[in-house]
Amino acid sequence: MSKKRPIAVGRRRRITPLDIIITIFMCLFAILCLYPFVNQILISFASQADYYNSTLFVIPRHFNVDSYKYILFHDKMGQSFLVSISVSTVGTAYSMILTILGAYVLSIKDLPGKRAFFIFILITVFFGGGLIPFYLTVRELGLINSIASIIIPFGINTFNMIILRNFFKQIPQEMIESCKIDGANDFIILTRFILPLSKAGLATIALFYFVERWNDWYWPMMFLDHYDLIPMALQLRNILAENQSTGTGGGGGVDPGTLFNEGKHAATIVISMIPILAVYPFVQKYFVKGVMMGSVKT
Repeated sequence: MSKKRPIAVGRRRRITPLDIIITIFMCLFAILCLYPFVNQILISFASQADYYNSTLFVIPRHFNVDSYKYILFHDKMGQSFLVSISVSTVGTAYSMILTILGAYVLSIKDLPGKRAFFIFILITVFFGGGLIPFYLTVRELGLINSIASIIIPFGINTFNMIILRNFFKQIPQEMIESCKIDGANDFIILTRFILPLSKAGLATIALFYFVERWNDWYWPMMFLDHYDLIPMALQLRNILAENQSTGTGGGGGVDPGTLFNEGKHAATIVISMIPILAVYPFVQKYFVKGVMMGSVKT
């Protein structure tokens, strides 16, 4: 009769000096990352006296929201906020549709000329047509001074499409072939089988597109002249570039004497971060997995 082997009980790993050093380093690094973010929030609620009497960290002893009132009611920041939300939402949906279709086509195993198509698309990552030809093309299409000028020409990011293509290629080919045997066409295969199995990749790419469009100020500056169409990123840049208070009145019932440039800048930065902070927690669980899986297979 054979004796049963004793079950091995795992030992707790000893904490080494290297572990302590790494922990301290990571804590300091986290503090360095959080400091600008937290400090801007505190400045946005502080008074001018609190700001100029502080050294390293601003403590809002005289708590007020005048900077937020000024930005939201005086500088048309609320309108710019809505423009950015619209452009980012519609633009992300538009880009995702084009990217999904392009990635699916390039992931087809027996596509004739797939290698030539892929090389042709990959060239656009390293070479562009130039700023002047691009601007002239957008102008000839009649898109200048319209929201479409910062949405339609930027439909696909080649890098994002390649990452999503790698996701689609990781789906077993046998499953796709069995769907075709059952009579499913490419649209059904894509929408009912491939997309549900690629949620991590879709969430990652959607976040990339949303952040890219939300932070874009360069192309709106090139294509938009109407003040009412300026998105928040460009509005933020214009406000941060100013050395003195803008406007003449106290929007939202704010006394201009209580305002100071640093408080307005901080309030603008905090407002611009709200959508990203609201979206990221919902896709964070897919983000790391999406980046890692999409970069393994080429």
